[in-house]
Amino acid sequence: MPLAQDNQNDDRHVCAGCAYIEGLKDALNDKAKRTSLKGLPISQAGAVRHKDAWKSYNQAYDFGETLKS
Repeated sequence: MPLAQDNQNDDRHVCAGCAYIEGLKDALNDKAKRTSLKGLPISQAGAVRHKDAWKSYNQAYDFGETLKS
């Protein structure tokens, strides 16, 4: 079961699109990767339904790191 579905980290239903944006911003602003997505909007509407917010965040963060190279 993906972490986004089990709610162990209070991240179930976190907006994956919002998590992606935050991951990109964190990387581009030289911030460390987050350990919590708490505080991001809750949304499982439309294209972000059943998407893993952590995967989105990490993918964007890694992409942001490559943009700085």
